Amino acid sequence: MDVFEAIRTRRSIRSFRPDPVREEDLVKILEAATWAPSAGNLQPWEFIV
Repeated sequence: MDVFEAIRTRRSIRSFRPDPVREEDLVKILEAATWAPSAGNLQPWEFIV
């Protein structure tokens, strides 16, 4: 999938399944989030799980 396809096919989810997220998946998601760019490289992230 290229960037333009990802932008065109994106959607907002308003209903979620009650299934718990596996801890290993959650760790991967949070690690990936820390690689997101931030203004001035301030890295002002706070994660509440």
